[in-house]
Amino acid sequence: MTGKPENQKFLLLNLPEKVRELNRMLLEVDWQNADFDSDSFNNGISLDTCDFNNEQRRLLKAILENIPEWKRLLRCKQHITHDHCLDIHTLSVIKKTREFELYKKASEYEKLLLLYSALLHDIEKIENEVDPEHPVRGAKKSSAILYRLGFSEDFINCVYLLIKYHQILGLLVSDKICLADKEIIETFKNARLLELQAVLSIADIKSVKKKELFLPENMEKRLEQIVCRIKNQLPGNQL
Repeated sequence: MTGKPENQKFLLLNLPEKVRELNRMLLEVDWQNADFDSDSFNNGISLDTCDFNNEQRRLLKAILENIPEWKRLLRCKQHITHDHCLDIHTLSVIKKTREFELYKKASEYEKLLLLYSALLHDIEKIENEVDPEHPVRGAKKSSAILYRLGFSEDFINCVYLLIKYHQILGLLVSDKICLADKEIIETFKNARLLELQAVLSIADIKSVKKKELFLPENMEKRLEQIVCRIKNQLPGNQL
């Protein structure tokens, strides 16, 4: 991994101009005023809707221009557990990711890792189906997209892991799978990456249903306890 912040900053500055502009908008555009639980978003995104401000519309257009694969998410219905189409669900994950204190205190590089992971985590999800394999397919697709955009190998590998395993911590805390600490350590190998994974996982679960009703009581606290315990067995807290 790149390690030093100055190396990470150089890698971001070395990207093509249009990608640097996309990064800037991803970092700066605020979604707090967007009420994705309102009925106006029930059928997905319309770029001309008055529910988006000018900056949000410009960002969405930049996403579609740079990542045309994202277009398939527009008004793409999910299976019955979900209240939102894939486009609104994805924007909700971005919005909720930005609300975490860890995100607010993170470096620009780490923020972009989370934002691109949120943006692409369901890029390969099948419409109207329970699709347990979509994290694996999405991780592969995200790698191809980020390579095309010019991101570094380290950045791509981190996003790959975050997307590939974006359901694993939620399933673990919900007792739907059983994993030993050793297995999680072997997967993430870095304490900071595990912390970022926890943010993405909770943001994703909060965005399944309106008013965060899919988030079980005490899940965040239980997940925090697991992450804290495993972090002590992992090297470093810097990517």
